[in-house]
Amino acid sequence: MTSTDSAIAYEQHAEDFLHARDHSTIGTEVLQTWCASLSPDAEVLELACGGGLPVTQILQNAGLCVWAIDSSPTLLAQFQQRFPTITVECARVQDSLFFSRSFDAVLAIGLLFLLKESDQVDLIRRVAARLKIGGRFLFTAPTQRCEWIDATTGIASYSLGQDAYA
Repeated sequence: MTSTDSAIAYEQHAEDFLHARDHSTIGTEVLQTWCASLSPDAEVLELACGGGLPVTQILQNAGLCVWAIDSSPTLLAQFQQRFPTITVECARVQDSLFFSRSFDAVLAIGLLFLLKESDQVDLIRRVAARLKIGGRFLFTAPTQRCEWIDATTGIASYSLGQDAYA
């Protein structure tokens, strides 16, 4: 039976996730545009970095200074093989201290909606507290309030909707 905790579920499905995400180009143009809006040496925290492709590669190609967090030891091991110079932490985002530092930008691709509503609200507040003045937070979630089953893990996913996120 699949766990309802996304951190455990992604570890259980790490190989499937790597296979699917490594070759995906979904959202890459938006991410490249976002990276271009940051200063070339911006310090960026990537939450739920997975194996690093394609997102971390785009951040690195943009010249950004990246720190990364993921809860899956399997995904993080692959990430470290690909990006050995990036500082990483193996932790649930709900438990991380975000390296006890501030960032110019934070991104969470494919993460926020995997958390229950209270954890999403808490994470957004915690990210805001770690952003430098003028900092930016990029995350993915449907614009409408909705609930669905995550295709990779089979766990419930929740979008609070654009108005709530704003």
